[in-house]
Amino acid sequence: MKNASIADMKTLLEYSSDALLISDSKGKILYVTPSIERISGISVETHLNRNIRDLIREKYLNHSATLEALEKEESVTCKVKTIAGMHQLNTALPVLDTSGKISRIVCNIRNYKLYQGQLRHREKDRTGTSTFTPYAPDYDYPYRLIQSGEYEIVVKSKKMNYTVEMAMRVGQVDSTVLIYGETGVGKELIARLVHSSSYRSKTGAFIKVNCASFNQSLIEAELFGYEPGAFTGALRSGKVGYFELADRGTLFLDEIAELSLEAQAKLLGVLQDRELFKVGGTKPKTVDIRIVAATNKNLEKMVKEGRFREDLFYRLNVVPIEVPPLRERRDDIPALIHYFNHKLQERYSLQKEMGMDLIEHLTRYSWPGNVRELYNLIERLFVTVPQKVITAAHLSGPYISALSEHFPPVKEKRGNLKEMVEEFEIAVVKRTLETCSTQEEAARMLGISLSSLTRRLRKINKDKKG
Repeated sequence: MKNASIADMKTLLEYSSDALLISDSKGKILYVTPSIERISGISVETHLNRNIRDLIREKYLNHSATLEALEKEESVTCKVKTIAGMHQLNTALPVLDTSGKISRIVCNIRNYKLYQGQLRHREKDRTGTSTFTPYAPDYDYPYRLIQSGEYEIVVKSKKMNYTVEMAMRVGQVDSTVLIYGETGVGKELIARLVHSSSYRSKTGAFIKVNCASFNQSLIEAELFGYEPGAFTGALRSGKVGYFELADRGTLFLDEIAELSLEAQAKLLGVLQDRELFKVGGTKPKTVDIRIVAATNKNLEKMVKEGRFREDLFYRLNVVPIEVPPLRERRDDIPALIHYFNHKLQERYSLQKEMGMDLIEHLTRYSWPGNVRELYNLIERLFVTVPQKVITAAHLSGPYISALSEHFPPVKEKRGNLKEMVEEFEIAVVKRTLETCSTQEEAARMLGISLSSLTRRLRKINKDKKG
């Protein structure tokens, strides 16, 4: 490494399996490598230029080797747990200036489970037997926690990872974005992520407009504003419209499909010219905005039916982003339950746990209301169940039948126990495959390996042919 360039060193740091965090003598984070997101589940942006004390106060971390090293003025190694349920082994080393005072703290951050595995292998190599007992926390659902403005997005599944990466990538450009997804999937969070990933987060505001809430006769005044005395009932001072409020920022048009055809025409004019006339005004005003729209409707179908303007559709649908429903990303459900429970503990200052049977049960439910429905249920259980550990026995309503729906009953027939068990197994495998998007996801839900699932499928297909 004697002749290594700065670029080589940067590549080494950024592709290391460990993460590196550097802070100043006050605990302010000056540098952190990208691998911190994989090891901690917390984004680089959440770390940079923040004081580690803030991260602990906001419960991102339960402890800090860096702060302990600052206090003790010596090297410190300790275990840290993050808000995303990740366990780390952190080693912080003070760096002294010429006068002998601490100028920097360099902290190496390692995946704790990976470290344990290395210890286990070393012990086995040395003695021929393994005496190491793996650490198994009650909740082990590591996930990424992505900042979306003042909000956070929990990301575990491949589908949601793809959606989030797309939003952050699109945030770097200024294209118009159209977000699709069912009610309750988190379309607004993705819209906020597009904005927070953009330079516009520093020059303007994120303005949300719910198009379904408009009085259609007043929509022009709401969107574009109006001059004093423009119409009966208008404010004497006039009013600034949403477009003007979003100048140099992002205008989020939620439920865009609910706009009337007349309102769509007026919106199209502003999108084309980036100029607007206030109601009662005579001079155009130029606006510099980025449009992000969202809908839970099929706009292409609405265009064919004449209920949505084709020209506006193409103006909006420059970069489409789909937020998948919760039933198609079941890997996110345990992580979301863990995250919601953590936030509710902070909000109500109560210590409650979500039992494993409850988590497994809810992972099988179809969630027609998506993430919003899941949060509402977890909060309801949290505040109404007096016991510290909340289990599946505390469920009521449609959630009770989720398990029986997932595991269909065996048809009554004569036969020995082996035949009946095989029939039940086939029914369970078929129903699981129907509710999962991939065989890998189905295998995880069934608690078996992919190869084991493949063998069962081969047997099912063989029996069909026979």
